[in-house]
Amino acid sequence: MSDISRAIDALLEARLRQLPAVERESARWKALGERLGELDTALTDLRTHTTLDLELAAALTNHQLPQIRTDVANTADTFRVIAARFTRPTVNLGVSGAARMGKSTLLQSISGLDDQQIPTGAGIPVTAVRSRILHSLTVRRAELEMHSPESFLTEVIAPLHIALALSAQPRSLQEFATWSYPESADETVDRLLLTRLLDLQSALASYEHLLTGGVRSVPLEEIRPYVAYPTNEEINAAGPHGVRRAYAAVREARIQCPFPHDHVDRIGIVDLPGLSEVAADADQRHMDGLRNEVDAVLVVKRSSDTSTFFDKNDAAGMALLDEVRGYVRSTGEFAYIVHNIDPDKPHLADNLRGDLLRNLNGGEADRFFTVFETDVRDPHRVGREVLTPLLKRLADGLPVMDAEVLAGTRGRAATVRDRIRLQLTDIRRVLDQVARRAGVPEEVNDAKADQLRSGIAIRLRLLVAELAAEANGSTDPGFAQAIANAYQGVLEWIDDGFGRGADTWKQLALTRMITEGHPADFAGPEFNRIRVEISRRFAALDDFFTERLVDAWDRTAAAVTAECGALFPEPSDGEKAPGRAVLSRLAELFDASPQPCPDLAAAVHNLLNVRLEYRTLLYPRVRPDLAPLNLQVTHPETGEEMQNVAVPLTEAGAEELYGIFNGLAEQAAFRIQKSLLREAAVPAAVVHALVEQFEDTLIRSGTSVQEFRRFVRSYRSDLWPEEFRGIDEANSRFARVVRVSKEITAIVEQKAEPKIEPGSERESKLESERGGEEL
Repeated sequence: MSDISRAIDALLEARLRQLPAVERESARWKALGERLGELDTALTDLRTHTTLDLELAAALTNHQLPQIRTDVANTADTFRVIAARFTRPTVNLGVSGAARMGKSTLLQSISGLDDQQIPTGAGIPVTAVRSRILHSLTVRRAELEMHSPESFLTEVIAPLHIALALSAQPRSLQEFATWSYPESADETVDRLLLTRLLDLQSALASYEHLLTGGVRSVPLEEIRPYVAYPTNEEINAAGPHGVRRAYAAVREARIQCPFPHDHVDRIGIVDLPGLSEVAADADQRHMDGLRNEVDAVLVVKRSSDTSTFFDKNDAAGMALLDEVRGYVRSTGEFAYIVHNIDPDKPHLADNLRGDLLRNLNGGEADRFFTVFETDVRDPHRVGREVLTPLLKRLADGLPVMDAEVLAGTRGRAATVRDRIRLQLTDIRRVLDQVARRAGVPEEVNDAKADQLRSGIAIRLRLLVAELAAEANGSTDPGFAQAIANAYQGVLEWIDDGFGRGADTWKQLALTRMITEGHPADFAGPEFNRIRVEISRRFAALDDFFTERLVDAWDRTAAAVTAECGALFPEPSDGEKAPGRAVLSRLAELFDASPQPCPDLAAAVHNLLNVRLEYRTLLYPRVRPDLAPLNLQVTHPETGEEMQNVAVPLTEAGAEELYGIFNGLAEQAAFRIQKSLLREAAVPAAVVHALVEQFEDTLIRSGTSVQEFRRFVRSYRSDLWPEEFRGIDEANSRFARVVRVSKEITAIVEQKAEPKIEPGSERESKLESERGGEEL
């Protein structure tokens, strides 16, 4: 690999490293555009609300917003284009120039293609389609991006109609085929453009079947009619069906082939239609091609009998390139002149060389633009005199140009950001006026919030008192019955030979004892199994705990809905909603409140996230009752470790072992039953503690008063629909403007909004200043 190739590889890798930051910028400006659109809509909604007087509505009209949205969209598009630039796996060279300057011949010398792929000609424009030509050692192929009928009418026919000042445009291919156009003899129309349009119309049958959209693969040997205008010979030889114009159906061509030069592994060539080609909006399409695809441009200028000076068409083309370079500071780093010389006519080369020196470079060679002199017909000279020096320049210059493009774009973006800041300041000023002159007085909102908080507090206090009485009362009959059911189930399981049948159990025990020569090999695992199963069966108490927890949720939800039932409409089937569903909805309302209520939401979530389970609540207390169900136990008097079983290895021994297991298991179950009954007050006490903690957190936390006021601001029209619906509709529109303005500010400043701790002095001050973000 040559030094030039390594430098180009390094350049492309450096671009990829910058890509994530550029993509983030592009996404950021796209999001900003979306938020500005939402702000425009929100301001319109607020202006049109019936509660707003005409003066305030007029003040909310922002005449600068449409232009700012356009600027933001352009900024987002610029970052997107830079991202495309940094994503490309090649350094792309654009080749352009007026007709008959040798552009196509230069492309042939660079790519190794011939007239069948890149046609040349004299006297008429040849190139009809923009092509990208990429170096590939293994692939020779042409991929054609085809027009659809819609894109053909929009991008080809419509611009011609506009350029000819025709009042309407065909909306289908059928309409285009029968469209009536002015006579070419009419001196008021551009004859060349009209001829182009009539040619496309008369030849529609030759390419209509190609207007399929998508990509079409064509052998390189057959590509000419898809990328070039028909020759004079083809036009003159046309039969009754007219000239074939397949190029009209092609948007762009992508050609892959091996280039016959060094340093070209990561090089792409973009063949651009000539600067002076007769076509509607050719300049704009030319510029778009350069902006999106090209890192540098070669402009071919030929020294000939009719072209020995830099004329107005050339100047217009260079002015176009000056526009396209964007934030690249030096046009000469972006555009290069290829002086196409004829070795047999040196005097013509001298004339053009002198004109380029005087009129293009101010009398100093390569002062503004580098001029490469070569005979474009000679591939070796093109490689030596154009490609190699150009690629050396680009290896050093492209990183600088990339940095200039990025810095210039960010500078322009900063200007747009400043304009957005100014507009947001104006909008906030008007919103302050709206908040002062309309809406619900803050003291009314506060009184309603205090009323709601006190009502819920009274009802929850009564519920806590009821639960306290239940916790201090006698044994819960439901709990005692649940224990009795579990105990009875364990006894039945024991009587059933521990789930295996008594005879089966004994036979299994005997077999294992005789096989292993001692009872321990059977007794140890069996103790473990029985111990775990007894514990699992008493875990059926979880159903009882669940019932008590559901009951607590139902009673708590009833206390809340009694004060704010309008937020929880009854189901259409008349069935009462489960308490858990009601409390979940309450938590959602706290979480989704436009003004945050995090502590109120946390109180509800904590109540709903509680789990009452035998395993965690009571199992630790009954675990000692299972201790005798082990092969090795501790003697209660001596403290020595001893084996729990010792029986002969006979049927009588198996019978005796069964009796031992049966007795130990029943004793363990009985002890567990007694231990659980002693804990009969625990479930009720736990439920009481949970609801009491919920009530205390919801009503008396440090932020409770403030968050209830926020909650009421957010849901007044739902809580008291007849009193606040109209006003709160305006408040909702007002809050939407405030919210979107904050989101825009956060994006513009490239950081999240500073977090303000609930209940802080700063938050209280902000709420008083902004009226709680409502009217």
